[in-house]
Amino acid sequence: MPEQALTTTSLLRRLENLEIETGHLHAEIERLQTENARLQAEDVRLQAENAELRRRLGMNSSNSHKPPSSDGSRKKRASSALPTEKRNFGGQKGHQGKTLCAVEKPDRVVGSLPKTCKPCGRSFEGERAQRVVSKRQVFDLPEPKLEVTEHQIGEIECCGCVQQGEYPPDVRASVQYGAGVPPW
Repeated sequence: MPEQALTTTSLLRRLENLEIETGHLHAEIERLQTENARLQAEDVRLQAENAELRRRLGMNSSNSHKPPSSDGSRKKRASSALPTEKRNFGGQKGHQGKTLCAVEKPDRVVGSLPKTCKPCGRSFEGERAQRVVSKRQVFDLPEPKLEVTEHQIGEIECCGCVQQGEYPPDVRASVQYGAGVPPW
């Protein structure tokens, strides 16, 4: 029986040691879980900071409000204005082109007649009879020109009294710029 008692005692001690060790392991697991949660939060913060720093690093005067002088001395790659493929000029095959179309009623018509007859030298000045054989149209923007409007005050006599009109409220001086002229 002493063998059995020894075995039971040693088993009880072993069980007690295992319970103590299990308690230590549970405490270690809890500590590691707390540290893991802290490290995960730190990782999220560092990833956000890294992303912000990368975003800032990629900023230059063309994609932010920064002045060109802040771009540094790095040489910029010049983008070629020429196409990389060999293409013919103008519209490409299959492209539905669009072009100006002549209008039926142009704003202005300018006639071009010969001045004199080449064989006999007769002058054609003042000739009205002509036959239009060809025409071309030019679309252009007119040159900007100031339009001057003169406001005049009139007077009328009625009932023995002379009465005058009034200038519009925005006409305050004898000569002035209108609302359409930007201030210089």
